Formats: sequence, structure tokens, C-alpha cells
Amino acid sequence: MLQGNNRWYLLYCKPREEERAVQHLQNQGIESFYPVKNVEKIRKGVKSVKHEPLFPNYLFVSLDPDTANFNAVRSTRGVSSFVRFGKVYTQISDDIIQRLREKVAVNSTGVDISAMPKAGDSVVINYGVYQGLEAIFKVSDGLERSVLLIKLIEQQAELTIENKNFRLK
Repeated sequence: MLQGNNRWYLLYCKPREEERAVQHLQNQGIESFYPVKNVEKIRKGVKSVKHEPLFPNYLFVSLDPDTANFNAVRSTRGVSSFVRFGKVYTQISDDIIQRLREKVAVNSTGVDISAMPKAGDSVVINYGVYQGLEAIFKVSDGLERSVLLIKLIEQQAELTIENKNFRLK
């Protein structure tokens, strides 16, 4: 959250140096926000998750317009310049930053990671052959799937299902 009179500004970074810029800004005690998304990639038959920028070459910084040294920020390693219109630096509203932070919390499958059930929670399957059945959440099985315990013929059986196909009861 912003402190005092701080405002969010938009920075343009050198290509593929956003993370370097964030690190150097943190070393200067400057709060920055670099939104990334998880993207699933398959290379040579191996599935992996890569972090890709939501806005390549851009990041947001929180600065007090009355006391901040804008030249020092602009001269930070990895930073190219402030985005501006004429001589006016572009300010981003707190509301937009907050919404972006919330969106980043949602993984690439559209499932809110912070809303995932905990082990032992009751869930209802909402898709497929088992639609409508109640189950017990056991464990997350990666980013996209989870293991649920369902009751079949008076015994519990494990079922691996996509996260988007069940909800908390």
C-alpha cells in the first residue's frame, strides 16, 4: 500500500531487464510492482510453467512526487525512462494497481490460488461424469489439477480432477 503522498508511476525498462530494475529499485528502498503471469509451456514433451511479464518492458513504482529523486530512479540499472506525456510523468491510480495485484493472484487457469480449498475441505464437483458429487479435497497436484476423495460404494477413492471443475461446498 502507498505511504503518505506516494503515487504510482509507470517506468519503461530496457528489454528483458525488468527484474534487474526491480532489484535495484528495492536496493534503493523504492516500492515497485512488476506483474507477471504463469504460462504453461511444453518443450520436448516436458511441461513446465514459466513466469512471463503481463506488460513486457514496463513496471510500476511508488514515489512521493514532492521528495523523490526522479533522476536517480531513471538512472537505475535496467530502467530506460519514465513513461510521460510531454513533461508530465504518467501516474497510475491506486485502484488500477490494486486490481492488477488481484488479477496476478489468479493463476493462468483462471483459478484464484488464494481461494483454493485446504486439505479436508468439502467440495462439490461441477463438471463431467462426477458432476454433483460431494468430495473431500486432499491435495493440489500442480497448478491445474487436484486430488479429491470421493465416496464410491461405501469406500473412499482418489480422483484427480482439474481445479476449475470443482468448488467449495
